[in-house]
Amino acid sequence: MKPGAARRPGFFSARRSGLRRRGFHPIVQGIAVTDRTSPHTMSHEHPLYLAAVRKHLAGDVAGAEVDYRALLAEQPTHAPGQHYLGFLLQQAGRLEEAEACLLQALQLDARHAEWHFNLGIVLARRQRTDAAIDAFCQALALDPAPYFYWTNLGAAFEANQEWLRAEQCYHKAAQLDPACPDAFYLLSALLLKLERYDDARHFNHRGILADPGKAAVPIMRAQAWHALGDPAAAIAVLQQWQRDQPDNVEAAHLLVAYQGEAAPEQCSETYVEHVFDAFADTFDSILTRLDYSGPRLVADYLGRVQSRFAHALDLGCGTGLVGQAIRPWADELVGVDLSQRMLQHAAQRGIYQSLHHAELGAFLQADTAPHDLICCMDTFTYIGQIEPVLALIHARLQPGGLLLCSTERLDEAGAHYRLNTSGRYSHSPAWIAAILREHGFVIAEIADTVIRKEAGYPLPGQFIAARRPA
Repeated sequence: MKPGAARRPGFFSARRSGLRRRGFHPIVQGIAVTDRTSPHTMSHEHPLYLAAVRKHLAGDVAGAEVDYRALLAEQPTHAPGQHYLGFLLQQAGRLEEAEACLLQALQLDARHAEWHFNLGIVLARRQRTDAAIDAFCQALALDPAPYFYWTNLGAAFEANQEWLRAEQCYHKAAQLDPACPDAFYLLSALLLKLERYDDARHFNHRGILADPGKAAVPIMRAQAWHALGDPAAAIAVLQQWQRDQPDNVEAAHLLVAYQGEAAPEQCSETYVEHVFDAFADTFDSILTRLDYSGPRLVADYLGRVQSRFAHALDLGCGTGLVGQAIRPWADELVGVDLSQRMLQHAAQRGIYQSLHHAELGAFLQADTAPHDLICCMDTFTYIGQIEPVLALIHARLQPGGLLLCSTERLDEAGAHYRLNTSGRYSHSPAWIAAILREHGFVIAEIADTVIRKEAGYPLPGQFIAARRPA
């Protein structure tokens, strides 16, 4: 991510300064030098100034400050010295002193856009947003070309909840540098805040394609090209990925979805195990960030039912997030998952009597134990044709037993399920209800809900509670 903008709203210093803001955390990597005061063209400048600049560029902050102050003691009206001392103090987080120096520099010489910009950064970091806006506008009046002037002005307007002005600034930044992702990410974040989800997705995808950091992530690039209306480019990304890694199960799986081929009835065991083994260590933190609702949905429903269960089964248990919601209501809890690494994390919770590394259909066929609760949360998303699994679940439930499950919602006329470019399946609500009844379930509840968020956008799904008749 380039200095000058961010994926989330924030203020930044000049492009070459290396000072970025996430909570306004300074990273000192050098100084910004305008053409008028470049050390390469200052052969006749004061020796103390030249020494200070050299030290500043080399990262010797303490030595540079000593020389800047010695210079200003001799020549208090040395405007570049005042500016770069202010800039150094900004980098060091000494904002009150920095503001005084930058104001003094501008009183002496107000012709430098970057100096106004750096004052704006200090004012923004001091949460004096209106004054920061004025400084950024002064910078732009002198030089409207740097995209990061516009992103920082946009961030200031956003901090003031001036949404339209912020949006206009981000658009201007994107026009100035369409190859830079920062403006697109800022624009996407703003539009997401305003719940303009389609527009937010659009600009997030444009940011991904412009972001060199995402260039090596073929899944993200393929999704972006597809969402922006170029499926051929998306397919080309995945095909190249497959050529580079012929044994990569993700590339093969996603190509089926992107090429519109007949979808398999479920994801391959190899694919599921590979995907979940890969992020088992970060699974909980990722789902927290995605606002995954599975544990809450289960906890809320069981809290309303107020029943105890003798033998509960958690299919696709993962690291045990849903299991934690089941545990208070179950005398015995068994977990099943295809990912051995996920099971290792589940075991650490100490909530399961036993854990089984198995494909859930195979487990249900071999399992003879009766269960009065079976949970299958965020698991049918990896199975398209769920009828065989529902039949097995019904057979393993005791009379009166309860099934809790979730799906991603498919609103496509005539389709029962679809393999999406996410690599997951979505299901028709009407079809789900019909096959539950066909296999002997009595539906207690089907509720539309947000299963989780994807890149900040709510993902529509359904929470389902069904019983085997007593």
